Amino acid sequence: MIPEHSIDYCPICGGGLCGIRICGIDTNAPHGLVVCDECEAIWLSPSITAPHQYPDSSNAACPICLAPLWGDQSRWATYEDCVVLGWEHAIDPELDHVNES
Repeated sequence: MIPEHSIDYCPICGGGLCGIRICGIDTNAPHGLVVCDECEAIWLSPSITAPHQYPDSSNAACPICLAPLWGDQSRWATYEDCVVLGWEHAIDPELDHVNES
């Protein structure tokens, strides 16, 4: 699945989009991640010049809350999610791929 809002192409693999995900959506502490949709590199802030990490390949978990990275409590962020996270400034509109219903 393609991220709705991305910040750039992945500096690690060069082919993926660094999309914004929101995790903890059913909690009082939602948090953001930037995840490459190809190599699954993860950044904990919207700056992809910061250090990155990779999820465990056998049990991909959010590095903040340890919930499943691709579980029901996590999704590609909507614009409203990006505003809640305070990350809307990081979106590159040229890379938007908003799902239309």
